[in-house]
Amino acid sequence: MATLWVVCNSEVSLAPTIEGNVCNYVNSDLYDDLFVLEDKETKTLCSHMTGEALYGKHAGLQMPVSNLLQINAEQALALDPTMKIAISERPYNEGERSMAARWSPDRDGVQLMSEFVETLGDEDTRLNRMEMGLGIWSDDGMRRYYPVSAIQAKGRYLTDQVEGKGLLVFLDPLTSTPTAIYWDTDGFSTSGREINLSDGFKIRNGQLFDSADVPVAAPMPKQM
Repeated sequence: MATLWVVCNSEVSLAPTIEGNVCNYVNSDLYDDLFVLEDKETKTLCSHMTGEALYGKHAGLQMPVSNLLQINAEQALALDPTMKIAISERPYNEGERSMAARWSPDRDGVQLMSEFVETLGDEDTRLNRMEMGLGIWSDDGMRRYYPVSAIQAKGRYLTDQVEGKGLLVFLDPLTSTPTAIYWDTDGFSTSGREINLSDGFKIRNGQLFDSADVPVAAPMPKQM
């Protein structure tokens, strides 16, 4: 099950199972600036970003979460030329109560929906409310956040050490989407849409290639 939060372009893939049972979910309401999913079988309420059951029969349990990464159609076809791409014919701003019609500028000029803001609990004010970035986490409790502004200030990439492994965080040349992979590198440069790493490896269309231009799997932390 794929979920996307259009306000901040955050998305995850959830396995819709609790205690081995497949559940059917629908959007139920809003809480803490996020949608709440309700499973039709037990009426349990869950977070659509963490998969955690918040209230009901399965409260305290959690659906398995994995990465759902952003790429555009060109990148998708570069990864698999036979891939089928579904394009909705429904206009984004269809209807008076559409999402686009409900935007309203706040005092800082940032467009927010008042009904979402009203559901916030205690707000973390260490960053601006609409500060975009990349969050990574692990099941062992590791949590890190890299603001896009910090990545841009370092030349569109930065390196870090996470749980004893080298981490590369970069902005995709084509989409500017922040992405993180476990990788040690001493250098980083871009050539058009291609990212060149110091060890001869390169990243093109979101795919990692070795020095012989053979695609290889890039180990990644959980991220959104």
